[in-house]
Amino acid sequence: MTPALPSYLQQALSPTGYAKEHTRTPAYLEMCGGSGPADLDGFDRWVQRRLLNPASAMFREGGLLLREEPSISDPTSYAATLSAISAGSRRRSEIAAALGRPVSALAHLLNGLRSIGLVEQVDDALRDKRSVFRIAEPIVRLHQLITQRREPELVSGQAARVWRANADTVASKIYGPHFEDLAREWCFLHASGDTLGGIAGAVRPSEIPCRAHREGHELDIVVTETNSFATDRIIAIGEAKATLTPMDASQLQRLEHLRALLPDTRIGEQPKLLLFARSGFTGDLAEAARGRADVELVDLSRMYSGD
Repeated sequence: MTPALPSYLQQALSPTGYAKEHTRTPAYLEMCGGSGPADLDGFDRWVQRRLLNPASAMFREGGLLLREEPSISDPTSYAATLSAISAGSRRRSEIAAALGRPVSALAHLLNGLRSIGLVEQVDDALRDKRSVFRIAEPIVRLHQLITQRREPELVSGQAARVWRANADTVASKIYGPHFEDLAREWCFLHASGDTLGGIAGAVRPSEIPCRAHREGHELDIVVTETNSFATDRIIAIGEAKATLTPMDASQLQRLEHLRALLPDTRIGEQPKLLLFARSGFTGDLAEAARGRADVELVDLSRMYSGD
């Protein structure tokens, strides 16, 4: 029997996918033919037929969300901002550099996109007054990265070729960010106190400065527990990887290094280390984690059926 399509893959591209604090347009399901792909084998064909086909209702939806918004007076500038964020520019300085504009010129663009629900601002877990921006609607990310850029080929009926040629972009820019979102959501809504070492009051990303490497290290997951009489305490940190290859022991070593860089004022007991992997874990990593109460390995099965 052909295995059912994992929920993660359906959500990663489907415009009906769930994202915390946002409700997807109900009509999208009907616009996609009333259902998603039946199984994994049919996933690529479904994307080509329902999302990358110029005759489908969803083909231009990612662009229409912006162009049909009455409050947007300059769609071109807003679209360029969406494109920069979709491509991986997450901080104000990065977005400004991608657009060739000063940071001071971004406020109205980012505020406008936030007001219509296409972009979310996520505060840094460890650094005040520092935040990142993320695309809130999956269909917008797909439109900016694939549909808009390769429209002439798609219109000429080359959806299969375009989809294959952009496999790396899909994996890193669509699946990757979405999987990180799912991991944070799982920590906040589904993980048990035993798994996290406490109760999650907030789950956000961060960047930790490192003198040894002379750069900042991105941290996908920082779980903090709210304390009414003291500073919120970090109870867990984590890494989420949506690669096709299993996660290896180097990721555990990286998290151990980052845990040592956490500010002493924000931790009590030693924070737990959470490793999320789309494709599972190597034998070396599983062996290194075995018997360690401070390490949790979370694969797709556990994300969708465990805590």
